[in-house]
Amino acid sequence: MGEQKKVVNKKVKKFYIVLGMLLILLIPIAFMSGIVKDRESYKDEAVRNVKTAWADSQVIYAPVLTLNVPDKKGIKQKTLPLNNYEAEIEVKTQIRQKGIFKVPVYTADVELKGDFLNTYGKIKNMNSQLAFRVSDAKGFVSQPQIKFLSEKPVVHTSATYEKKITTSAKNIPFEIKYQIRGINKIYAVPAGINNEIEIEGDWKTPSFDGDFLPSEKELAKDSFEGEWEIPAIATSSLTEPKAGVSFLTPVDNYRMATRAVKYAFLFLSLTFLAYFIFEIASKDKKPIHQLQYLMMGAAMLVFYLLMLSLSEFMPFGFSYFIAALMTIALISTYTYFVITKKEGKKFTLLITLIMALLYAFLYLLLILQDLSMLLGALVLFLIMALVMYSTRNVEWNSDD
Repeated sequence: MGEQKKVVNKKVKKFYIVLGMLLILLIPIAFMSGIVKDRESYKDEAVRNVKTAWADSQVIYAPVLTLNVPDKKGIKQKTLPLNNYEAEIEVKTQIRQKGIFKVPVYTADVELKGDFLNTYGKIKNMNSQLAFRVSDAKGFVSQPQIKFLSEKPVVHTSATYEKKITTSAKNIPFEIKYQIRGINKIYAVPAGINNEIEIEGDWKTPSFDGDFLPSEKELAKDSFEGEWEIPAIATSSLTEPKAGVSFLTPVDNYRMATRAVKYAFLFLSLTFLAYFIFEIASKDKKPIHQLQYLMMGAAMLVFYLLMLSLSEFMPFGFSYFIAALMTIALISTYTYFVITKKEGKKFTLLITLIMALLYAFLYLLLILQDLSMLLGALVLFLIMALVMYSTRNVEWNSDD
């Protein structure tokens, strides 16, 4: 009885040692998360520097027509409602390099046209102001060109066009053209009774966002086009309704690295579990020292540094594959020459296969965001089944 109890305590003690090594490795995992956040903050700083020198994300506001109406008390300003409003935006993108970071910027040709409802009636020799604006005026590339009523287009030097007008028409037409530049996103505000917005460009991976999705969209290999038809009633409950496009990078390596680090403890646990089962189930009874567990765990954590640093110079998929290949090669070599003393080829091949499957599993979790929960649950269930099967012959209360 005493000898049997001693064997049980030895195995349980080993389990607690492995668990302790895992808990110790939580410290460098926390450091990994901090490193990823630091690198992401460096990128954000690069984006801010480009934004300062170029322009911020742009919101294109609809024009406003105001009349200076004389009355007994002086001059009263009356704003005419915007009736039909069309915004046509053609975007040309480029990549600006700031250090090792790439920032998408754009130049956009903007054409705004439509008409205002003349709710005042007969307008005779009355001062008017046609005002328009964007969220970051620093982004104007050219002087705006304005066509008001039936006049010829004129080049203006400010965002407010003042003119004395005389008309009794029910609708007062306008047309405004200008070129602006910005970064990452561009939006248009539908402020008319009837709104039509069209945005097209040459970005491969656009994201249509804002308060409205396009009624029609077309995505080609190197271009996109989105069209919105928005009535005033749809915008009545919104303070500043917007429709537009974000120019996203195909894969955000920092977001992927952050998600990958979240799985670090799980993958360390599964790998250590494989070695622990090898210890208790192997006929050779080759003990693995706790420092060897720590070294293998540290090697697995270096994977995240390799993946992140390589992804700053190449596509994320390639950086992930190279980092995983280097880590698997290192762990497998260490297992064969140190853990098994060149006598466990089968276990070395098995641990190589296990790690390859684990890294393939992690990559699927990263790219299949919508299915990651289901995939993770199914794979973990399968792993538990394999663990239970592989330990089916282990006599926990004996040396055999």
